[in-house]
Amino acid sequence: MHAGFFLSTILAFGTATAVSASAISPRANRKANEFSSGDCAQGTASYEHESNFNVDVTMDDTSHSVYFASGPWFYYGGKTGNGGSCTGDLLGSWNNDESHPCVNLDRRGDDGRRIQCVRWNNGGG
Repeated sequence: MHAGFFLSTILAFGTATAVSASAISPRANRKANEFSSGDCAQGTASYEHESNFNVDVTMDDTSHSVYFASGPWFYYGGKTGNGGSCTGDLLGSWNNDESHPCVNLDRRGDDGRRIQCVRWNNGGG
């Protein structure tokens, strides 16, 4: 009887430890931080968006680049307004390219359209 109790306690403790370990080191937060420079230069950060609740992140008209983490992120040519939603044409995407996390907002594609908004996972959960 005592052996069963101790075995149950050890198994329960092992399960709790495994669960809490995953909670301690979660996946990195979604990030779409805006910069006033065109190349995410240090010291030019203007607006930070770092949360796993970010889905649509509108780009301020004074920002010229965005630094991404935990994608995929999709770029749109329109927005309903600052703090609103993405609209317009899909201009491209960033799919966790950690060697190139910075994207210029002003020169996207051959036609030079500006990225106005970015959407995480294209709205999927």
